[in-house]
Amino acid sequence: MTTNWDAAAVLAASNEWAWVPDRAPHVRNDEYLVVAYPDYFLTPTSARVFGSDRDAVELADEIADVTRGLGRDRLWWRLSEFTRPDDLEPELTRRGAAVVDRMDVLGLPLVGAVPDLAVPADVEVRRVNDAETVRDAILVGNDAFGGKEPTDEQIASSLAEVERGLADDSGGRWVAYVDGRPAGTGGYTLADDVCRLWGGGTHRTVRGRGAYRGVLHARLVAARAAGATLALTHGVVDTSSPILRRVGFTRYGGERTLVLDLA
Repeated sequence: MTTNWDAAAVLAASNEWAWVPDRAPHVRNDEYLVVAYPDYFLTPTSARVFGSDRDAVELADEIADVTRGLGRDRLWWRLSEFTRPDDLEPELTRRGAAVVDRMDVLGLPLVGAVPDLAVPADVEVRRVNDAETVRDAILVGNDAFGGKEPTDEQIASSLAEVERGLADDSGGRWVAYVDGRPAGTGGYTLADDVCRLWGGGTHRTVRGRGAYRGVLHARLVAARAAGATLALTHGVVDTSSPILRRVGFTRYGGERTLVLDLA
């Protein structure tokens, strides 16, 4: 268990963050992970480089070939201060990659009590535990980030993941309701004693009503009870990051997502 979460430890935990859904085609080794997510993901094909001493051109060529081998011709790269080789991002830019997202790496040590986020009394927060609450969570996420009407396959896959987390608190998802309507959502996954916070968003029609804070507080309480000593997240620079920093999260670095057409 880690209790001294200095900047290096937080950034190392962020660099290790990678997720592969059940049955998603992927290639992983010590240098990188490439995942072909289902088509309904906003970034259907993702590359995460853990670190390499190889030439950037050689590495980029290999990952592009791996991606084509998975049947994909567009790739979203996640890069950070930890990314090696150092010249990988300039090489991707030379090939036509463009930055489409900028995130702050944010951490909050979970020692002692969870911060009081002043969640309004009219915000009702429920843990996702059935198909109805799964659908509500997806609908809020789609409104916040973009996406299509959830398919039966997406709901079934999300519910299976939720059920695994309910069994041992290794993960979970919540929905906040305002005036009886789904208003906010967010999930977490435990990696040892790190609580990885993901998917936090609010429906555009009820922003400013406390739904985001309600879901965040519920996740922090559950993760702390499950033994997490750090809450880690990637906050969008212009939206969620300022909120998270106001409630006590510290910025330790940044991440960028670059998209590159391989055709």
